[in-house]
Amino acid sequence: MNFRSSKKGRSLILNVTSLIDVMFLLLIFFMVTSTFRNQPAITLVLPRSATASDTVDTPVILFLTAEGVVYLNDAPVPDAELKGRLEELFSTSKDNRMVLRADEKANHGDVVSLIDVIKQSGFTRVSLSARLAGG
Repeated sequence: MNFRSSKKGRSLILNVTSLIDVMFLLLIFFMVTSTFRNQPAITLVLPRSATASDTVDTPVILFLTAEGVVYLNDAPVPDAELKGRLEELFSTSKDNRMVLRADEKANHGDVVSLIDVIKQSGFTRVSLSARLAGG
Protein backbone atom coordinates (compact mmCIF):
# COMPACT_ATOMS: atom_id res chain seq x y z
CA MET A 1 0.00 0.00 0.00
CA ASN A 2 1.37 3.27 -1.04
CA PHE A 3 -0.24 6.25 0.75
CA ARG A 4 1.80 8.94 -0.92
CA SER A 5 0.35 10.51 -3.96
CA SER A 6 2.61 10.46 -6.87
CA LYS A 7 3.58 13.89 -8.19
CA LYS A 8 4.16 14.48 -11.78
CA GLY A 9 6.95 16.82 -12.78
CA ARG A 10 9.72 18.35 -10.72
CA SER A 11 9.28 19.72 -7.23
CA LEU A 12 10.28 23.31 -6.46
CA ILE A 13 13.35 23.71 -4.21
CA LEU A 14 14.26 27.17 -2.94
CA ASN A 15 17.87 27.56 -2.01
CA VAL A 16 18.09 30.52 0.42
CA THR A 17 21.79 30.10 1.20
CA SER A 18 22.87 32.57 -1.46
CA LEU A 19 20.18 35.04 -0.33
CA ILE A 20 21.47 34.90 3.25
CA ASP A 21 25.04 35.41 2.02
CA VAL A 22 24.01 38.51 0.08
CA MET A 23 22.13 39.92 3.07
CA PHE A 24 25.15 39.44 5.34
CA LEU A 25 27.41 41.09 2.78
CA LEU A 26 25.07 44.08 2.58
CA LEU A 27 24.93 44.32 6.35
CA ILE A 28 28.72 44.27 6.62
CA PHE A 29 29.01 46.83 3.81
CA PHE A 30 26.67 49.29 5.54
CA MET A 31 28.36 48.78 8.90
CA VAL A 32 31.81 49.46 7.47
CA THR A 33 30.87 52.43 5.27
CA SER A 34 28.64 54.29 7.72
CA THR A 35 30.23 57.16 9.59
CA PHE A 36 29.90 57.71 13.28
CA ARG A 37 30.24 61.17 14.74
CA ASN A 38 31.37 61.67 18.27
CA GLN A 39 28.66 63.85 19.74
CA PRO A 40 29.28 65.11 23.23
CA ALA A 41 26.43 64.91 25.71
CA ILE A 42 26.96 68.56 26.62
CA THR A 43 24.87 71.05 24.68
CA LEU A 44 26.82 74.18 23.80
CA VAL A 45 26.23 77.05 21.42
CA LEU A 46 29.72 77.96 20.27
CA PRO A 47 30.40 81.59 19.32
CA ARG A 48 30.67 82.45 15.64
CA SER A 49 33.97 83.39 14.04
CA ALA A 50 34.82 84.34 10.48
CA THR A 51 38.35 82.92 10.84
CA ALA A 52 37.48 79.61 12.52
CA SER A 53 39.36 76.59 11.20
CA ASP A 54 39.50 72.89 11.91
CA THR A 55 41.94 71.75 14.58
CA VAL A 56 43.37 68.38 15.40
CA ASP A 57 41.46 66.58 18.13
CA THR A 58 43.27 66.54 21.43
CA PRO A 59 43.06 63.97 24.20
CA VAL A 60 41.75 66.61 26.62
CA ILE A 61 38.68 68.76 25.95
CA LEU A 62 37.35 71.20 28.52
CA PHE A 63 33.74 72.38 28.26
CA LEU A 64 32.20 75.48 29.87
CA THR A 65 28.43 75.80 29.76
CA ALA A 66 26.41 79.01 29.87
CA GLU A 67 25.60 78.26 33.51
CA GLY A 68 29.31 78.12 34.40
CA VAL A 69 29.53 74.32 34.84
CA VAL A 70 32.90 72.87 33.80
CA TYR A 71 33.16 69.45 32.14
CA LEU A 72 36.41 67.61 31.55
CA ASN A 73 36.02 65.06 28.73
CA ASP A 74 32.21 64.87 29.21
CA ALA A 75 32.39 64.48 33.02
CA PRO A 76 31.46 67.36 35.34
CA VAL A 77 34.33 68.60 37.51
CA PRO A 78 34.04 70.81 40.59
CA ASP A 79 36.21 73.93 40.52
CA ALA A 80 38.25 72.74 43.52
CA GLU A 81 39.31 69.51 41.74
CA LEU A 82 39.91 70.96 38.27
CA LYS A 83 43.58 71.92 38.58
CA GLY A 84 44.55 68.58 40.15
CA ARG A 85 42.72 66.59 37.47
CA LEU A 86 44.34 68.66 34.70
CA GLU A 87 47.81 68.17 36.20
CA GLU A 88 47.16 64.42 36.39
CA LEU A 89 46.04 64.33 32.74
CA PHE A 90 49.07 66.37 31.67
CA SER A 91 51.47 64.04 33.45
CA THR A 92 49.93 60.94 31.85
CA SER A 93 49.44 62.27 28.31
CA LYS A 94 52.58 64.44 27.88
CA ASP A 95 50.63 66.39 25.25
CA ASN A 96 50.61 70.12 25.85
CA ARG A 97 47.54 70.81 23.68
CA MET A 98 44.00 71.32 24.96
CA VAL A 99 40.71 72.50 23.46
CA LEU A 100 38.42 74.80 25.43
CA ARG A 101 34.83 74.79 24.23
CA ALA A 102 32.94 77.59 25.95
CA ASP A 103 29.32 78.49 25.32
CA GLU A 104 28.81 81.90 23.71
CA LYS A 105 26.75 82.98 26.73
CA ALA A 106 29.45 81.93 29.23
CA ASN A 107 30.91 84.61 31.45
CA HIS A 108 34.12 86.09 30.01
CA GLY A 109 35.73 86.04 33.45
CA ASP A 110 35.06 82.29 33.72
CA VAL A 111 36.77 81.70 30.37
CA VAL A 112 39.83 83.72 31.40
CA SER A 113 40.11 81.96 34.76
CA LEU A 114 39.83 78.56 33.01
CA ILE A 115 42.66 79.51 30.65
CA ASP A 116 44.76 80.45 33.70
CA VAL A 117 44.06 77.10 35.38
CA ILE A 118 44.85 75.25 32.15
CA LYS A 119 48.20 76.99 31.74
CA GLN A 120 49.10 76.56 35.42
CA SER A 121 48.52 72.81 35.12
CA GLY A 122 51.11 72.46 32.34
CA PHE A 123 49.14 72.77 29.09
CA THR A 124 50.73 75.52 27.01
CA ARG A 125 48.75 75.32 23.76
CA VAL A 126 45.08 76.15 24.34
CA SER A 127 42.64 76.28 21.40
CA LEU A 128 39.26 77.95 21.71
CA SER A 129 36.44 76.34 19.75
CA ALA A 130 34.16 78.40 17.53
CA ARG A 131 31.87 77.78 14.60
CA LEU A 132 32.11 79.43 11.21
CA ALA A 133 30.20 82.69 10.86
CA GLY A 134 28.19 81.39 7.91
CA GLY A 135 27.25 78.04 9.55
